[in-house]
Amino acid sequence: TSGEGIILTEHEKLPFYLRLLTSQLPIESKFMERLCDHLNAEIVLGSVSNVKEAVSWLSYTYLYVRMLQNPLPYGLTRKDLAKDPTLLRHRKGLVVEAARRLAEAKMIRFDEPSGNLYVTDLGRIASHYYVSHSSVQVLNELLGPGMSESQCFHAVSSSSEFENVKARDDEMDELEKLKRMQCPIALRAEPSER
Repeated sequence: TSGEGIILTEHEKLPFYLRLLTSQLPIESKFMERLCDHLNAEIVLGSVSNVKEAVSWLSYTYLYVRMLQNPLPYGLTRKDLAKDPTLLRHRKGLVVEAARRLAEAKMIRFDEPSGNLYVTDLGRIASHYYVSHSSVQVLNELLGPGMSESQCFHAVSSSSEFENVKARDDEMDELEKLKRMQCPIALRAEPSER
């Protein structure tokens, strides 16, 4: 298998990417950061319905390849690798922990004794609309009956999907003006806070 990629970057960052391309700097997997979201997507698709299938699915990822080649960044030692050469126990631990977190967020039902994983409507919606499990947890905590519009907007804007939406300094005066003159809803945070 092969692929092509185009890198558009600033001139100062060019040496960094050249080291990556010439394998002088290994590229590690970031899959564990979003393992819950990916597992939820596989459960929604129907390609994973129990822990055993999820452990097998995990063996097809770049994360698994990197854990075998360089276990240290993933919290493993060479001794762990020697005891469990296929990392079966570690993969199972990762899957069970992710399933517990998804079940806690009500995105799946996890029958731990049998290992079965069942999709829920909330998990299906989150998967179809790319809502992260951390955002679902925030919404589960903040949303409730009898909320005002202001509280609803605050809850939605607290989700991780809006983390990178920042107002620039030169927009602050305009945002304050719009807030005073055009915003019919009482805001719980100032524009400079989000």
